[in-house]
Amino acid sequence: MQTPFDQRGNNFDIIRMALAILVIFSHSYPLATGSELREPFNLLTRHQATGGHIAVDLFFIISGFLIAASYERSKTIWSYLKKRIYRIYPAFIVAMILSALIIVPASGGHVVGGSSPAGLLDFVAHTLRLTEFSYTGVFHGNPFPDVLNGSTWSIAFEFWCYIGVILLGTTGMLRSNRVLTALFLISIAISVLFSVYHWTPSGKLLGRIFGYPPFWARLLPMYVSGIVLYRLRDRLSLKTSWIAVACAGLVAAALLPHGWPLLFPVVGGYLVLVLAFHPAIRLHNWNRFGDFSYGTYLYGFPVEQLVTRWLGSSVSHWKLFFIAAPVAVGCAIVSWHLVEKWFLRSSHRTALDRTAVEATVST
Repeated sequence: MQTPFDQRGNNFDIIRMALAILVIFSHSYPLATGSELREPFNLLTRHQATGGHIAVDLFFIISGFLIAASYERSKTIWSYLKKRIYRIYPAFIVAMILSALIIVPASGGHVVGGSSPAGLLDFVAHTLRLTEFSYTGVFHGNPFPDVLNGSTWSIAFEFWCYIGVILLGTTGMLRSNRVLTALFLISIAISVLFSVYHWTPSGKLLGRIFGYPPFWARLLPMYVSGIVLYRLRDRLSLKTSWIAVACAGLVAAALLPHGWPLLFPVVGGYLVLVLAFHPAIRLHNWNRFGDFSYGTYLYGFPVEQLVTRWLGSSVSHWKLFFIAAPVAVGCAIVSWHLVEKWFLRSSHRTALDRTAVEATVST
C-alpha cells in the first residue's frame, strides 16, 4: 500500500533552495555586525540555533532520507558512490579554484604557498578532502575577518555520511529498523551530552581526518533521522493531529534548555517531510530550470564578505542580504549550467534518484 511519502512528486527542491537562502540571511548578521547574538532564530531558540544552524540540520535530514533511497536503488556501490562524487566534487573544485584566483586577491589576502609546488599540493590535498585550502590575510577590516568561506565546513561531513550509508548497507544494518532506531537514539543521547557539558574535544588525529567531534555530535542525529524516516515511511501519516504534535514539539525544542538536540531530529525531520509531501503544498516543478541550491550555498558566504568589503563595515545586515543573495543565486545559476548539470547527466537516474543526487548541505 502506498503512503503519502511514496509519491514521486515532492517539494524538496524548493525547500533546499529556501534553506540555502536562509543560510545567507543568517550569515548576514555576523558578517555585517561581527556577532550573531541578535540573529532572529538565535533569539527564538534561546541561543540554541541560528537560521544557518537550522538550515544545515534540515539539509542533513533531507539528505539522509534521499541518500538512503538512492543507495537502495543503486545497482552497485560504485554506481551509488559515483553519483555522490559527481554531485559534490565538480562544483566544489571550481568554487575553490575561483576562490584562490579571484576571491582571495580581491579580499586583500594571499594563498599560502601561491603557485609553488607546496602551495599547489596544499590546494589539491584540501580540495580532495572537501575543505578550504590554506590562505592568510583575507577580509581584514571586515567585521568577520580572516574567513573566506564559512559554509564549506559541512560539505566534508556530508560526504562522510555518504560513506556511512555504504557501511550501513554492506553490513545489512540499513535494512534493520531496530538497529537504525537504536543508532538514532544513541546519537541523540550523545548530542545532548555534548550540549549539556559543553564538550569540545578536538579528536586529535581522528578529528583531523573525519571532522571536529562536536560537529559530528550535532549533525549525526540529523542524518540518521532522515535515514530512519525513510525506513519507516510506510508507517508515517500526514494526519493533522500528528502535525500539531510535531509543531508543539518544535516549540518545545526552541524553548527548553537543550531541547534542540533532544527534540529537533525527530520533530524537525517529520515536519520537513510534511512540507515536502503534503498534497496541499504542490511546488514540484521548482527545479525545471535547474538546481541552484548547492551553488547558492557554496558562493553565498564569500559573496557576502566581498560585498561587506566593498561597501564598508557599516553596511546593515538587511542591505548585505538583499545585495548578496541575488548575486549568490546568479553565481549558482552559472555553476549549474556550466559545471554541475553536465556531470549529473552522465549517469542514469530514476526520478527519485535524481532528486537524491541533487540533495546538498549547508552553513
